Amino acid sequence: MRIEAEEFKQALPVLQAIEVEGYRAYFVGGCIRDVLLHLPIHDVDIATSAYPSEVQHIFPKHFDVGIEHGTVMVCFEGETYEITTFRTEADYEDFRRPSEVTFVRSLSEDLLRRDFTINAMAMGTDGQIVDYFQGKEDLQAKRLRAVGVPKERFHEDALRMMRAVRFASQLDFHIEEQTKSAIKSCAPLLKHIAVERIETEMNKLWIGKNWKQGIREWLDLDLYQYCPQTSALYDVFEKLLENLSGQVKMPDECLPWALLYFLNGQEERTLGQFIRAWKLSNKQYEKIKSYLKALHERAASPNGWTKEMVYRYGKEVSACLEQFIHNQEEKGQKFADVFSAISPDQVDKVWTELAIHSRKELAVNGYDIMKELQPEDKKQIGYLILRAEEAVVKGQCENDRQKLLNYLKK
Repeated sequence: MRIEAEEFKQALPVLQAIEVEGYRAYFVGGCIRDVLLHLPIHDVDIATSAYPSEVQHIFPKHFDVGIEHGTVMVCFEGETYEITTFRTEADYEDFRRPSEVTFVRSLSEDLLRRDFTINAMAMGTDGQIVDYFQGKEDLQAKRLRAVGVPKERFHEDALRMMRAVRFASQLDFHIEEQTKSAIKSCAPLLKHIAVERIETEMNKLWIGKNWKQGIREWLDLDLYQYCPQTSALYDVFEKLLENLSGQVKMPDECLPWALLYFLNGQEERTLGQFIRAWKLSNKQYEKIKSYLKALHERAASPNGWTKEMVYRYGKEVSACLEQFIHNQEEKGQKFADVFSAISPDQVDKVWTELAIHSRKELAVNGYDIMKELQPEDKKQIGYLILRAEEAVVKGQCENDRQKLLNYLKK
């Protein structure tokens, strides 16, 4: 195989510099998988037989990011690269961290500790793929299979079970039967994993090529029972799968949580508790709330998006949601029946017609109101700003300072 990917070409001199010193070096892991699948390469991982001190000697410009695990970050020709020594790992603590790491000179020993066969391939400076576990065959078969004994891999790091269902979604792969059986029996180990790590995998699952496949596996393999506040929501997720097409991608990781609440008719007041349990960010929480409110309002609007709706939820949320509804309608999904059919271009049209797109563009502010209207109660300022904003959006008054002040005086 020729080394053609630009990311590999750029990093190739790093491997060559290591090999000049008498050690072996390889590109490893997900970057090999992605290049074989003709997908974009996000990270180039380098593994070597050189021990950390030897890597430091080869590359004087370096800093240690995880030297206890054999990783050295080196600076080479203006770029930085993570270089990790081949290693084996002893028994794992808390189903996540190895109690001891041993550096080795053998590539095969290093690859044996990796999660799935499709991530356990390596490529040398000659472009030849090293594939001890038939990873290429599994790629061709669109099959996800654990390296070695599946239960051992999941006892080493229980998060690998979430990675399995995430890859099922992201790559549209199926999980091999022995690996599935091991996940189901090891599912309770997931409760030992930090919520933040689970959430990261769940977010990637939601935006995958076939999120429906990933959620199907997540449910069937009982992983949902050990994720935050989802153990009692099996029927809700089934409803999500029944009403939506997996061929329609999610625009982001926030919409599916809003859809879950919308389809189940759950009260919005419980959403905050759910989001906190998943440790989602405030930004994600606000977007999920916007999606949920917009779903309810759009379902109750037979003529589609009004100016007030598009202004309230913003162009991004409104357009993403309408395009999703339209795509589900094209697939003949029951979900789309809740909404009146309109052109997905309506949001752009309404957005263009808006006189303002945010309160910052409003021609009056709190200072103007204080100076000109002199309200007795300062709490009225916020109310008057809201009335001015509403009047401009609805077209009841021009966005002109004096005209708005006159409007508010009335």
